[in-house]
Parts: sequence; structure tokens; C-alpha cells
Amino acid sequence: MKTQTKLVIMLMVLLILPLVSALDYPKHKEETDLQFSITSNNATGCNLTNINSPTSLISINQVGTRNSQTFNFTIDGGNYSEFGVYCHNIECSDGTNTVTGEKCYEINYFGKELTDSQSTVYLGLLGILILTLFALFFIMKTLPAENERDDRGRILSITYLKYFRLPLWLFAYFLFTAILYLSSNIAFAFLSEQLFAKVLFALFVIAMSMSPIIIIVLMISFFVKLFHDKEFQRMFERGMFPGSDM
Repeated sequence: MKTQTKLVIMLMVLLILPLVSALDYPKHKEETDLQFSITSNNATGCNLTNINSPTSLISINQVGTRNSQTFNFTIDGGNYSEFGVYCHNIECSDGTNTVTGEKCYEINYFGKELTDSQSTVYLGLLGILILTLFALFFIMKTLPAENERDDRGRILSITYLKYFRLPLWLFAYFLFTAILYLSSNIAFAFLSEQLFAKVLFALFVIAMSMSPIIIIVLMISFFVKLFHDKEFQRMFERGMFPGSDM
């Protein structure tokens, strides 16, 4: 029970993490093409030389498509694989003089700024899921885990309420998986550093990949317990009171 509680509490930390944001740059969605334009009254040509990404300098060397005094650029989305601020270094020339400048965008999960109401919905939903998980653990704790026994460990009667624990465990497992998924999405949306979000998403992938094994193990456990209890019930009906480990 302590380990389960620690896992849930770890997720609750997301509710109090600061919402880290960069400067107020235009937002753009990760891994999607970026189109933008600049206007120069005197330039005859503009060139996008490179991009300062959060971790490196990306060489581009793209000549802007001219439309009157407006120069249009389209940058492949593969250059925006990380979250953070990307500043595009641009050179414009009139044939004699060259002027440099930059145009910056913040790359995030949604490609837009979340409103306070949207943030409240996401965090509120996460809080509800976590509270539901705690409620499930509380309900399971109140249910009997085994058959009724006497002081010497002999079975006195079959307790069928214990079978509710198995589907509740299965529901709790998938609820925990949903919390991991939602937490990773919230972390991607709110945190400028991706490491925590990637860890949560990796845990979600592991949990989902293990779900078939979890289902099979719980189903086998359910039917094995049911079979033995049916055998004990028949013995009770014949007046026999076995001492058993079940």
C-alpha cells in the first residue's frame, strides 16, 4: 500500500509545479512546418541563414520568396523537434547594404497559448482522476482479501466479497495508466523542459504494454480462486470443514 501511495503522490506533484513559460513569443506546434513573412521597404532579397534552437544552431540558408516588398519563408517541421524558443536569423540586402534581424517562435505541445480556463480544466481533471484512484484504494482496503478463518487458520466460510477486489484492481491499473497519460500531456503543455514529460510518457507506454499481461494474470487468479472456493463450498455442504491455505 505504501508503494502505491508514493506513486500517486508523485503524480500529485504536477498540481503544484510552476507553469514555466518563455518570453511572449508567437507559439507554434512541434514537428509542423512553419510559415512566416517579413516586410522590407528597400531590400531586394532576404535570406534565412540559420536558426538558434534550444540546443544547437540549425543551418537553413533559405532565400525568401518575394512578393512585392514581402518575403515569405517555409521551414520544414523536422527542425522543430524540441520545446523552447527558436530564433530565425535573417539577412536582408538592397544590393549594397545588408541588415540582419531575427524572428522568434516558441515551440510547444499545442502550438498555442493555453488560457486559464483550459489550464483549470486539465488540472481539475487530473485532480479528479487522482482522487478517484485514492477512493478505489480505500474501497479495496475495506473489502475482505480472503475467506473467513478461525484462530487456527481453518476456513469457516467462503467470502465472495473478495472477488470485487480483482476487477477494482484492474480498474485502478487502467485509471493509473490514464493519469500517466494525462500527466505527460500536461507536462508537455506547461513545462519548458521536456524530460519530466518524456519520463511520464515512457511510464505510460510501459503500463500500456504490460496491460495484456496484467489482465491475463488477474483473470487466471480470479478463476483459480473461484474454482477452489466452489470445491470448498461443496465440502462444506457435505459437512466437511477443511483446514486449507486458501
